[in-house]
Amino acid sequence: MGKYGIALTTFENEQQAMPVIDEIIRCKLAACVQEIRIKSHYTWKGELCHEDEVLVLFKTREELYPELEKKLLEIHPYDTPEILFVHADKGSAAYLAWIDEQTS
Repeated sequence: MGKYGIALTTFENEQQAMPVIDEIIRCKLAACVQEIRIKSHYTWKGELCHEDEVLVLFKTREELYPELEKKLLEIHPYDTPEILFVHADKGSAAYLAWIDEQTS
């Protein structure tokens, strides 16, 4: 397993995501955050849903994930937010060093 990774979650739109993104960066739980507009398809409370959402990617260190997850669960507006962590076993040494610098 890698020392780094990407935590991801979704929001209804950029306006809903921005206060969460700001708080995560302010707390130094992620070095970089990216937003991507997506279309999500799922079943929620027995209803088939097709929603525009924003996928948010948090570049971070693996050791910070538990604290990042806890913070997301505290401040995320969804009842049951998608929160996943994907390990990054390899990456540019300079970029990984920058993640260390930004999250220390």
